[in-house]
Amino acid sequence: MARNTGRLFPALILFVLLAAFAAGTAFAESGYIEPRQPTDRSVRLLMTMDPVKEFLSGRAWLTLEGIDPGLWIRPGHNPLTKMDWDSIGSHLYTPPNIPEGFSAAIQSPALQAVGGGLLVPFRDPAPAFSRDLLITRDFSNTPIQTEPHIAVNPNDSDHIVMGTIDYNFPAVTAYVSLDGGLSWEGPFQVPFLLDDRVSGGDPVIQFDRDGNVYYAMISIGIDEFAVGPLQLADIVSSMAVAVSRDGGFSWDETISAARSEVRLEDQQIDASGRLRGRIVAGFLDKPWTAVGPHRQDADRDVIYLSYTDFEITSEILWIGELPTLIPRQMATTIRVVRSEDSGRTWSDPVAVSPTVRRSFGEGGDGVTPGVFGSDRVVQGSQPVVGSDGTVYVVWLDSTDDGSMEGLAEIHASKSTDGGRTFSSPVIASVFNEIGFRPRNAFFRYWGAAFPQVTIGPNDELYVVYTARPSDRPQDDGDIYFIRSFDRGATWSRPLRVNGDDTDRLQFFPAISAAPDGSLHVMWGDMRDDPAHIRYHIYYTTSDDRGSTWGFELPDFGHSVPDTRVTDFPSNPNKGFPSGLFIGDYFAIEATEDDVYMVWADTRLGEFGGINQKIGFARQRPIRSPDIFISPPSGPGGQNITVQGFNFQPDMTVFVTLEDATIASARTNLEGRFTTSLYVPITGEGPQRLAVYDQSGNMASTSYYTEFGFGNIETMYLELLDRIRDLDDMIRSRE
Repeated sequence: MARNTGRLFPALILFVLLAAFAAGTAFAESGYIEPRQPTDRSVRLLMTMDPVKEFLSGRAWLTLEGIDPGLWIRPGHNPLTKMDWDSIGSHLYTPPNIPEGFSAAIQSPALQAVGGGLLVPFRDPAPAFSRDLLITRDFSNTPIQTEPHIAVNPNDSDHIVMGTIDYNFPAVTAYVSLDGGLSWEGPFQVPFLLDDRVSGGDPVIQFDRDGNVYYAMISIGIDEFAVGPLQLADIVSSMAVAVSRDGGFSWDETISAARSEVRLEDQQIDASGRLRGRIVAGFLDKPWTAVGPHRQDADRDVIYLSYTDFEITSEILWIGELPTLIPRQMATTIRVVRSEDSGRTWSDPVAVSPTVRRSFGEGGDGVTPGVFGSDRVVQGSQPVVGSDGTVYVVWLDSTDDGSMEGLAEIHASKSTDGGRTFSSPVIASVFNEIGFRPRNAFFRYWGAAFPQVTIGPNDELYVVYTARPSDRPQDDGDIYFIRSFDRGATWSRPLRVNGDDTDRLQFFPAISAAPDGSLHVMWGDMRDDPAHIRYHIYYTTSDDRGSTWGFELPDFGHSVPDTRVTDFPSNPNKGFPSGLFIGDYFAIEATEDDVYMVWADTRLGEFGGINQKIGFARQRPIRSPDIFISPPSGPGGQNITVQGFNFQPDMTVFVTLEDATIASARTNLEGRFTTSLYVPITGEGPQRLAVYDQSGNMASTSYYTEFGFGNIETMYLELLDRIRDLDDMIRSRE
């Protein structure tokens, strides 16, 4: 009862705001109103989605919270944001000793990025993984990318496509590698729907057997409606899908696979001539896709997209002459749509889960008979497709003891008729649910509890997720693994896969099954930081279908339960203002020859301004950048030629001599560059010459100064001595 009493507050806020609309008052600080001038029809934006925002994933949550950098004040949009994004520009890192002519570049994101790189060289490489690459690049003063996902071409294991939320653009972006992640091309913008306002993030990438790439995302728009004399509008969303038929370099027009709406129900006019009824405002969230064989035609692929359908039901009441909307319930349902023609058209949605409800206020929800004090949400679904075309979907059910507290469950369902109907859900796991954020950091964390699923070569089902361990109450999250060998009918008991015995936080697991059946899991891990805030990426593998886990290097006698991947840690407080958002997931893909991983990486913000990139590593080594200088020695003040190899393609590089930046250049599409530069006069001896690219890659060598300041001083002193000797000689003859 006490829990529901507190939910009267959103209803009261909505009433006050609607009254303010009628009075023409702008509540810019409230977070509910878009502070723009009314249109000719006096349309006002009403955020009826406010009660649901904490359950939404990724960028949709930021949007409704009013802290999304992509909705920063811009002409034609001008939406409300509580975050002072202007302040980011004043926190850019300035590298030391910038020479004359570089002053205009100091404020650029490029120098901000390389500034971090100058102080954060790659170091402490992991025992069996490549050096880290930072894939993404910056094109604005909002140097933030997050929530990465990757897919590998089934016909070419070196062809990788990565998708990410990219705050340099209103759209999500893609990057492409054709050499197994050695070099990346991009960004390539993937547009949201034509009539919408902005991308809502949640990028998910899939290949089909023909090499077509499918990019699923949220597209956010506006739906207008009327309540009595007021013309209102609310935020709606689409599960949007774009297709690339050239490997991720260009994208067809984005299509809506499913869309929410605002509708009026049980409309009637009372004796006073006033409109009565309910307004149901929908929002679709958390898309995830899978591609697999058609159930009746194994030579064709079908694309399946699962998502969460949120609906807020509000009752229309009147206070005097003013209509008000009082939220009564939030309903959530996991649904699936499918496409059998390569994403051109999509089926009607099919419910996979039951519709569960969370009521607001005392005395039930006022809508559904028998519902009283319910407090349940389903969210975070993922589909996979078996070898015979069977579709499996897993998701999180918060249960009726409250969301982000108490117990939660993972549910699983399957379809044997190509996604037209689904079986009754099976409870795959029961666990201690994690909170909205951990107790040691500020970033949104609840998404780590959403199940991450993969399917083995014999249709084994494997799931990982984050839960609070029951034996260590001070630990806010460990990584757990469950499996099913009977097509989802029964599931194993949870097994903890992170091998540390500390109470440090683990989060955002991802899992992939390789073609040989081996399993590969990655996650964020804070075990190495005494302050319990910086995280590394950790990894473990299993060759016995998940019975045992560990990592070995037999040639070196190295055997551990899990192993570090990253060569430098990330501090989430350095990646997004106030440390609020590093995404809802990381991603891993295993092939016959390698394992690829991507994550949100904040290393460039460690000693500079806010900066968050997408990091990449693989098991095969990645050759470090090299530079060659000619001539390698000579007097100070001469021109030399610098050549670079194995840098990222089409990227600015900066040349430093000792602690001074002396030149810049641009790499070609092969990651090479050649530049001529003037070597400043220095002291005699070896001088460290280094080259950094915008992502922090670095190579160094030495230039030997044969004639410098020291030589000039020596010559000067010798000349003085000769003058004294000559003077003494002249005086002795007088």
